[in-house]
Amino acid sequence: MKVLLLGEYSGVHSNLSEALKNQGFEVTLISDGDGYKSFKSDFFISYVHTQVDNKIANKFLNLYYVVLSYSGFKGVIQILKHFKTIKNMKNYDIVQLINPIFLTDFGSIVNLVVFLYLKKNNKKIFLCALGDDFYWVKFCLDKGFDYSIFDRLSLKTLRYYSGSLLYVYGFLNPFLNKYIVKNVNAVIPGLYDYYASYKQFPNCTEIVPIIIKTNNDTQPNIHLNDPVKIFHGWQIGKDLRKGNDIFDKAIKKLIEKYPDKIEYNIVSGVPYAEYIKVFESADIFIDQCYSQDCGVNGLLGMREGKVVFSGFEREMLNYYNLDYTPGINSVPNETKIYNDLEYLILNPSEIKKYFLRAKNFIQKFHSEEYVLDKYFKIWKDF
Repeated sequence: MKVLLLGEYSGVHSNLSEALKNQGFEVTLISDGDGYKSFKSDFFISYVHTQVDNKIANKFLNLYYVVLSYSGFKGVIQILKHFKTIKNMKNYDIVQLINPIFLTDFGSIVNLVVFLYLKKNNKKIFLCALGDDFYWVKFCLDKGFDYSIFDRLSLKTLRYYSGSLLYVYGFLNPFLNKYIVKNVNAVIPGLYDYYASYKQFPNCTEIVPIIIKTNNDTQPNIHLNDPVKIFHGWQIGKDLRKGNDIFDKAIKKLIEKYPDKIEYNIVSGVPYAEYIKVFESADIFIDQCYSQDCGVNGLLGMREGKVVFSGFEREMLNYYNLDYTPGINSVPNETKIYNDLEYLILNPSEIKKYFLRAKNFIQKFHSEEYVLDKYFKIWKDF
């Protein structure tokens, strides 16, 4: 079976590609490496942004790129240099898109034209629902969740949300998402947040979790007398959607109260491989507080047995029929975050309990075998 994976989201497709190749499948992965994260890909299709040594000029350039994105025309010229790669996107048994904008950073027009070519020249196409898209953003804006990243949207913060609002208000973006949903064999949610946004559609499948390579050698670090180590992965530009500032305020208040009990480490803007190494010695992993489910970064922290602060809402736990919580459910509330962290700092032996829960969850729902079985069944049945 020949498989074409298009686009990247925090290593989801690169891990899937490796797993499929290990099973003997012929796989081609085409992406932009997910920006600064620099994930591996068989072929790269990326948009090159022009930058100059002038702050004012760069501001106008950035505005120009925003206008290009909202108009849908971004990349209509640059895509021509990738013509040969696109021409070879044919005769595959399975094509899977990571998002309706699977050619990240190219506009809706380019993605629509390429999708039409894919539809005509391949057997089956699937949409993996991950990342910002029309249906997820609209669901959040319509208060489909009790809280979401858009709770902090205002005229003052509008510019920080322009990338997400593009999917609802950009030219052709709503049409592109709707058209793709109607013309793919199935929509495959990768997290509960996207399942909630897409379950209205008859071709929406069950959640297919993200492959996380297990690490059976990891052992719990119990620091009864040493400072508790807190790792905070701070993605610059995603502060509002992750709630980094809320976590940071709570942690700094705790440091004032317990200066000898906490070791705090903030990491941002580093390549993925380096990012992984940095949090190996941590006890607590700070992820996000506006999500219903735990994203890739949080899952990686769980794999290493860390106490992960992320999305573990009741709806997500019920979906997986869990009678335990693999991590700490983090809501955008500084007081709750403070209290949850304080409890762990004063009771470090609790870390081992979360270590075992996290490892069990990853091994049960995110192993290669479990995830591939689900993909194979969907690719066969739809």
